[in-house]
Amino acid sequence: MEPEEAQPSLLDMFFDMLEQLLLPDWSDLIRLLPWVIGALVVGWLIFTVVQWRRAGARNRSRVPRPLNAGAPPPGVHLPGPSRWPFVAPIGGALILFSFALPTRDASGAPVSPINTTLFIAGLIVSIIALGGWLLEAMREWRATTVADQLGAGSVHQAHALTPGATSALIPAGSAAVAQYAEPPEGVHMPGPSPWPFLAPIAMVLILFGLVFSAALIIGGLVLGVIAAAGWLIDAGHEYKSTEEVGHAVPATRDPVAAWPKRLVPIFVVVIALSLIVTLAPVGINWLNSLTPAEATEVPVAVPEVPEISASTAVSFDTSTLVVPADRPFDLIFNNNQEGVPHDVSIADGAARTTVYFDGAEITGVESITYNVEPLAEGSYYFLCTIHPNMNGTMEALPESSAGAPPAGGPAPGQSPAEQASPAP
Repeated sequence: MEPEEAQPSLLDMFFDMLEQLLLPDWSDLIRLLPWVIGALVVGWLIFTVVQWRRAGARNRSRVPRPLNAGAPPPGVHLPGPSRWPFVAPIGGALILFSFALPTRDASGAPVSPINTTLFIAGLIVSIIALGGWLLEAMREWRATTVADQLGAGSVHQAHALTPGATSALIPAGSAAVAQYAEPPEGVHMPGPSPWPFLAPIAMVLILFGLVFSAALIIGGLVLGVIAAAGWLIDAGHEYKSTEEVGHAVPATRDPVAAWPKRLVPIFVVVIALSLIVTLAPVGINWLNSLTPAEATEVPVAVPEVPEISASTAVSFDTSTLVVPADRPFDLIFNNNQEGVPHDVSIADGAARTTVYFDGAEITGVESITYNVEPLAEGSYYFLCTIHPNMNGTMEALPESSAGAPPAGGPAPGQSPAEQASPAP
């Protein structure tokens, strides 16, 4: 009879569980990371809803009763409900997701910096939302101005007027705007300001600069400094007037007079220069492509002993590797990250349907020489199985593909001095 296997003790089971906590399988944890983040977001939303319901019950007695069946007092005009604060973030989210989810090929490698479909959809939604928001705001502003002049007491009573009647009643920039737009006693509102419109333009340039070009970042910083300085000057003026008068007294309540006409050309010039510098390389490459250069065969060096290294858990130190085809070869792997395990595996793709080589795991700082069986000529996929985000493309080429060196140049792996030395 075969002896029965001894059952693990409670102490052994405890140490096995402790080992899983202290030395987890990082490959599995990375795959679970999106689910963990999603669970945290859902949990936070549920927590927010619960806290909101509790706060609502606690603060219900503090909410003032509506006056005149919800109508605002005379001279105070509140905007109506709007769909655009809900639609606009959807467009912004689609644009952000287009950068986070770029188009990838069958092997999982990105083929473009953005997801074009998501980016175009987000851009369309954002333009519609901003246009609708602007039209709605302009309609409310005109209705408010007319209601103040006629003493209507409510914006909704002035909506029946045609847009032409608004401009005919109160010309832009007239003294009537300052007279009838002044809030009632005890209600202190800041004046119209262009900076909430101009400052986001600077932020958009900086955001796109992080993706496309440093020129956009510089242009965005210039515009951001101008907007921040203007906003600070306006805020300082209102602060001083509050100290002196008791409430904020803006320089003007006329939106036309508050608009910085001299700064608009500067913004346009900075944006145009940033775009020109960003798009100039693309235009130059396109012009060069119209006149194709004479094709010359560039020799590919096939190292006798390929070498690869890793210094972080984000990626290998190279994303491409050339190895000799149709013969066994040694592959040197240098793990330069102290205390972190890495390995090298060769497969047909990210799914690892066919694994051609699976190297041993080493913990840095350490080096190892793998003995790899012959690989047929072609393209392969190499990765670290512990950190699958560390991957790249491996080309197996016959060593004869190195070819002859270009005229006047040394052969691959040969120094100019060796080329100049005559054969013995």
